[in-house]
Amino acid sequence: MRVVGGPSSIKLAENISLELKAPLIKAQFKRFPDGEFYFRLLEDVEGEDILLVQSLPPPQDQHIVELIYMLETCRELEARSIIVYAPYLAYSRQDQRYLPGEAVSSKILAETIQRAGASELYTVDIHNLKVLNYYCIPAYNLTAAEEIIRYFLSKGVEKPLVIAPDDEEDALKRAEAAAKIAGTDYDWLEKKRDRYTGEIATAEKALNVSGRDVVIIDDIISTGGTAANAAKILKKQGARRVYVGVTHALLAENALERLKEAGIEEVVGTDSVPGPVSKITTAPIIARRLKSR
Repeated sequence: MRVVGGPSSIKLAENISLELKAPLIKAQFKRFPDGEFYFRLLEDVEGEDILLVQSLPPPQDQHIVELIYMLETCRELEARSIIVYAPYLAYSRQDQRYLPGEAVSSKILAETIQRAGASELYTVDIHNLKVLNYYCIPAYNLTAAEEIIRYFLSKGVEKPLVIAPDDEEDALKRAEAAAKIAGTDYDWLEKKRDRYTGEIATAEKALNVSGRDVVIIDDIISTGGTAANAAKILKKQGARRVYVGVTHALLAENALERLKEAGIEEVVGTDSVPGPVSKITTAPIIARRLKSR
């Protein structure tokens, strides 16, 4: 296997190459003055098994186009197989037509990736597992929950209560996996989102947090409303310190400031979305999975 890194995930591709001990294929990409994308493979890929690494955070549409160009190029130059690793898979919230006339964005993206030549797809903590049903190729969801809790344990956080921001099955599984690594317990909150306004309401419930450190494990933080609401509830009930570990730290609309104002000690994300809080790499996650095949 050989690794090709896209513009959104250059450092991540390098880390995966080291984890897998797999060569990193040299490639050239640039933007012309008018904004058009240029991509060129500088090595032969004919007959090779390729791991194409390209996360799809904002600007999502730009990164999707880059991925398709790279995929099509590898396919046309006769790579034997092309595994796509997109730790952040854009448009995974629009898995169905919730309101009349809406585009089912996740379905359109799945069809586009498949047509471009992907053999398999791996992502991390996808917002809705139903999205993967749109793929006819093998498509897998991995989790960063264990890597996230290990980060906090390495910083001296002991026996924290792990909190899922809602009671969805995937959120509970992430919290449970993190709690198991930490040798501690987990709990959850309940929330509701208005489909028209996007506003989130988090219900209060009694939690065993008095005097304890708490780690909220989440998949995506966009505006930070859910995590901020959760932190306020936890602090109100006597939590000592509240931390947030998120796989995809989009941090839109001053989200980081909003989270700090809610009393959160530290927000940590992964390199699925490069940024100021991206302190955890997802390279070991995909490397372990590919090694175990």
